Amino acid sequence: QLDHNGAYGGTALSFTKTSAEEHRKITAAYYAMIEQIDTEMGHMLKVLDETGLAENTIVIFMSDHGEMLGDHGIYLKGPYFYDCLTRVPLIVRWPGHFKPGLKVDALVEMLDLAPTLIEAAGIQKPAGMQGRSLMPLLREETTTHRDSVYMEFLNANFNYPIPPMLTSVRTERWKLNYCDQAKYGELYDLHADPSEFSNLWEDPHQKDTRDQVMQLLLTRMIDTTDPIPQGV
Repeated sequence: QLDHNGAYGGTALSFTKTSAEEHRKITAAYYAMIEQIDTEMGHMLKVLDETGLAENTIVIFMSDHGEMLGDHGIYLKGPYFYDCLTRVPLIVRWPGHFKPGLKVDALVEMLDLAPTLIEAAGIQKPAGMQGRSLMPLLREETTTHRDSVYMEFLNANFNYPIPPMLTSVRTERWKLNYCDQAKYGELYDLHADPSEFSNLWEDPHQKDTRDQVMQLLLTRMIDTTDPIPQGV
């Protein structure tokens, strides 16, 4: 795995120098923040219901990233692609249009939200817009959406000896992470290893799988390029 105390680590809080009591307090504080968000969201939804605006208002609850919260000996966030950091909440509410309580176990990306809202508004999606509308999922017309999700971390502001330039692709079973500067990668079998502790990148028995998922990563990187607008 990437060296969390060296070139690609050095988080703001040292895990090993933090006591068990401090770990518990950090976790409790994080849960308290979640509870506060839940409470305030409840107030907002109640106002929409009481004013009769709920059926004409799409509410989306999401997050830009998760929190390591001690997983893998790391707190906060950083150049990592563990599920605890990248698999974020996504809840969509539109009374009278979407079934309450519907849960969909499909791979989606945050860039799918813009075309979703455009379709809901009855507007044609621009030719150059990335993303796929989630409306078929939300209307129960399908249970699948994507065969993979693409992620990248390209932030030169982080204070690491080598600026982290990382990309990742995740399928239902596999996750592959690649660091361009270090020419190093991670490959996880999420069925056998959902917590992502066993890196199979150097496993000779997984070379074919690694190559296949690496090709998928390259394809998804190409997909992020904006197409030429129509009429040009």
